[in-house]
Amino acid sequence: MKKWLALQFIVLTTFSNICFADDDDSAPAPDIQVTATVKTVPVMQKVIQQTIIAYGTILPDADQITTLSMPHAGLVENVWVRPGQKVKKGDLLFSLNASPGEKMTYLQAEASVEFAKKDLKRQEELLSQHLATKAQVTSAKKTLQDAQIHLASLKKQGLGESLQRFIAPQNGIVTQVNIQAGQRVQTDSSAIQIASDQQFVVRLGVEPEDLANLTVGQTVKIQSVFDLEKPFESKVSQIHAMLNPTTHLVDVIVPIPSDQATHYVIGSRLKGEIQMASHDALTVPRSAILTDNEGSYVFSVHDGEAQRINIHTGQSTHEWVEVTEGLSMGENVVSHGNYELEPGMKVQEETK
Repeated sequence: MKKWLALQFIVLTTFSNICFADDDDSAPAPDIQVTATVKTVPVMQKVIQQTIIAYGTILPDADQITTLSMPHAGLVENVWVRPGQKVKKGDLLFSLNASPGEKMTYLQAEASVEFAKKDLKRQEELLSQHLATKAQVTSAKKTLQDAQIHLASLKKQGLGESLQRFIAPQNGIVTQVNIQAGQRVQTDSSAIQIASDQQFVVRLGVEPEDLANLTVGQTVKIQSVFDLEKPFESKVSQIHAMLNPTTHLVDVIVPIPSDQATHYVIGSRLKGEIQMASHDALTVPRSAILTDNEGSYVFSVHDGEAQRINIHTGQSTHEWVEVTEGLSMGENVVSHGNYELEPGMKVQEETK
């Protein structure tokens, strides 16, 4: 009997605890309202500049490149420069020893001049003795003149020297070296290229579909991809009509002003903003624009609550986005703190 009473007591106690626990769980949670602090700005009218962004590389100006070619066949004795080296006018570049065949040609030309001189002298003596005609003397003079011209041409090619040294014809940068010491070369083969260190261009690559919007003379804002704080302006000088086989883009050539050339080196990467048409537009800061599956939208504040406004956007700059539909001049939109907002959420505008 006592055991039965004890068991009933345990069951009643457990049931009471469960009931009280259920009553506690069903108690309503306190109502907590979240208030977000935001910053708002007015919709403003600004000039939107339509641009094409392109990237490219600094190259020497093709019109300012000097190519030194071999005046005759021979053996390269020494090469004193390397690609990328800066040179001054008169600096030694390389030396060339004439080939045996070229030396023989020069010796033959010297002998021809000496023979022509002696023949002319003999013809003049015969004329004085009435044993030769004036035509024969005139022919001997012409032969001597031709021989002297041929010898002068060979001397100009450097064949009169046992070892010919070549010097830089201008200040510049060695962009190409096609020879090395001990190499045998042929007449007119390219040896060295020197580019001006004051005339550079940037070769920008643009998509083929953008060609319709490009014209020679358009302004381009150029800046280093590593230093966006020092832009400068130039103008489009050439627009190519074929794809670059390496980049698969269309090359647009923009000269770099001479006062900017000293700040860059050949091969540097640059960013170009090709400026096209501009127009007045209603704009909001880029930070105010949000997007989701329904499109672009902004938040405004009405009666202390966040209100979503769907918008359509147009052109944009680094800081501003054109709004073509959904907003009016002077309306305020949330520019900071909008990522945490939901429609109807309580908000507090940041005091300025």
